[in-house]
Order: sequence, then C-alpha cells, then structure tokens
Amino acid sequence: MFLTLLLCLVNKADISNMLKKFAMRTKLLISIVVVVTLFVGCEKHNAKVPLIAVQFGGKWGYIDKTTGAYAVNPQFEYADPFFNGLARVLLNDKYGYIDKTGKFVINPQFEIAGDFANNGLADAKLNDKYGYIDNTGKFIINMQFDEAYKFADNGLARVELNGKYGFIDRTGKYIINPQFDFAYDFTGNDLLRIKQNDKWGYIDETGKVVINPQFEVAKDFTKNGLARVKINGKWGYIDKTGKLVINPQFYDSYGFDDNGLAAVREDKMQKLKYIEIQTGKWGYIDNTGKYVINPQFDDAYRFNNGLALVMVDEKWGYIDKTGTYVINPQFDYAGNFADNGLAYVGYRDAKSGKSIYGYIDKTGKYVINPQFDDAYGFDNRDWTIIWQNGKIGIIDKTGIIVNPQFDRIDMWLDW
Repeated sequence: MFLTLLLCLVNKADISNMLKKFAMRTKLLISIVVVVTLFVGCEKHNAKVPLIAVQFGGKWGYIDKTTGAYAVNPQFEYADPFFNGLARVLLNDKYGYIDKTGKFVINPQFEIAGDFANNGLADAKLNDKYGYIDNTGKFIINMQFDEAYKFADNGLARVELNGKYGFIDRTGKYIINPQFDFAYDFTGNDLLRIKQNDKWGYIDETGKVVINPQFEVAKDFTKNGLARVKINGKWGYIDKTGKLVINPQFYDSYGFDDNGLAAVREDKMQKLKYIEIQTGKWGYIDNTGKYVINPQFDDAYRFNNGLALVMVDEKWGYIDKTGTYVINPQFDYAGNFADNGLAYVGYRDAKSGKSIYGYIDKTGKYVINPQFDDAYGFDNRDWTIIWQNGKIGIIDKTGIIVNPQFDRIDMWLDW
C-alpha cells in the first residue's frame, strides 16, 4: 500500500469496494479486479476515516472511503482489511502487517498470518507450525500447532494438533485439551459445537460435554435457547439440556429470529415417473413448533429489520410477522432489508435478457432506480457496492459516491 507513487483516483468520489455478491442462500464473499483513472497528487488521509482494500493492476492498496483517493498505493500481492489498527498484507509470498500510513509495523516473514484479536495476538505460521505473535511480531506463544485460529472474546483460541482440536488461553496453556475431531470457535454462545466420531454435540467453556455427540448436524443456539439439529435427515430443535423441544420433521430450516419465529420447510415428496422431488413449502413456526405462518412459500428467509423475504411462483416479495404481504412478490432477485431501511431488488429485462438492479424502501418504493448490472446489500453499513459494465463502484443510500471502476475490493472495514 505504500509505494509512494503519487497515484490517486481521478474522481475523489471514486473509491471502490468489491466483492462479488452473496449468493442468496449462501453468503459468500467474492472479489474482482480493478481498472482506475489516475492522476498525480494524493491528498493526506484522515486517520479516523475507514480504509478499503482494493486491487488495481494486479496489486492491492487502500483507498479512503470518503474520497476514493489512495491512502496506501497498490503494491501488495494481497491486502486484508484493517483490524485493531493493523492490516495483513502479502509481499513476495510472505505476510506482514502495516499501519494506516502504509508503513510496515511487522515485516513480511510469515507463511500464513491471521488478524489481531482484541487481546493483541494474531496467529502466524512459520516453518510449517503455528504460534501467536504480538503487534511487534514477537512470538508470545511458540510455534507448535498444526492449525491455529483467532482468539475469541472469551479469551480462548481454537488450535489443532495431530488431527484433534482443543482450546488455549493467552499464555498458550490448554484450557480444553485437543480431543475433538472438529470444533467451532466460541462466538458469544455459552455452548460450543464439537464433532466426535462423525456426530455433533456441545461443550461448555471448560470443555465439559453438556450434550453428547449424537446429531448428524448441529447449529448454534439462538436467543430463545433453542438450536437446530438434524436427526435421520430431518431438522428439529433442542434446548440447552439436549432435550428435543420440536421433533425432527422439517426438510430444511433456519434458526429462530428475535421475533420468535423460525422459517421451516415441510418434508413432502412427490413421485414422478423416475424420480422423487421435494415439493414442501416454507412457513414460519414459533418455539413450540406451531405454525404461525402456514407453509405456502416456494422459498423463504429469516426476518431482517421486521420483514422476511419470500418467493412465490419465482417472484420475490416481503412479508411481516403475521404473514401479510407488505411488498407483493414481483422481483426476479431480491435481498434482505438492511439497517438503513433499503434492500436491493432486480429484474430480468425482457428485451436484452440482462439483469438490472436498484434499491427499494420498506414500502416497495424505489429510492435508487434500477440501473446496475448487479448489486449487494447494505447490511449494517452506510455504503455498499454495485456493478456496471464489468466494474465495481460504491453507493450510499443517496446513490453513487464512487464511480464504477474497480475490479476487486474487500468489503470488510475496521471502523
């Protein structure tokens, strides 16, 4: 990011972030590759303004989100977002860390490196083993693990040794010895999913098995104290003792939302001449398993900001928690409503066959008219990315703030 090259974007409103849109069912972060108009004379970056990692000419740098000007010029083989003031970058096939001026704080030297956690440590790989470094690059926990992951907010980090997973504290001491075939990180839940002998169960922060491994698949507990589990190919819900509260019966399901509802799909098969197909509809249940919104949708999502995205006859619309349509099914493509009250929607143009995207409010009114080749949701940000003519730009809720010009950007920011 820093090669003091005096390269900046022609149009200050031209920064870009990119990431190829999440597939509707699978949230998948994708990037692309940039072409930019440049001019001599960069502006000094305000350290309080978030930086966005972008790729230009095969190299990565950082731009100021508010102006589109380069804060750190493209020079890296890869660049990650800033976390806790430092960003991981790849140079000459080695990872190091820079500050927001582009200065190396930790020189490139690691085979693999992770983000710094709130406790000031980052996982790093050297000589084919993982350990943990501080923000000077010094190993605080020596290289010894086959795999290592970022410290969670509870102060524990997941590590793998000889094919088994356990958890260590900031000193490197094992709090939970390596014993599980797989384990997830602690994410604010008091129970953690672990896998043993091809079955899933739950442990607490001491490593005590609270719910024995017995499920084909297990998901995290939601705020109402229930978790989705799969038994004999069907989804049901358990409480934190492992007791089935809603018997396994659904072909597919989501976790419970804050409004107390969970989207589920009936398990109904239709026999055709040579095959059976799943014809179950989606509806919403309460925490007793009773349908609050009867199965009627071809597809459905969780509630976001008061509305849920549903599909009927290949068109997307939005319902409230009573199942009443707030915005009738009419869109070929659609996303969830973000915190700013906008959702992307799109349709296929009958003449050209091309897809066109814009943004609507919760009444279904266009706030940003359809004009983009592709679009991504705002989520909890005040900006997002759009595609036009193969290039990516940035918009806020008023419209374009950085003209489409980039081929690749990382969406995540350190605020």
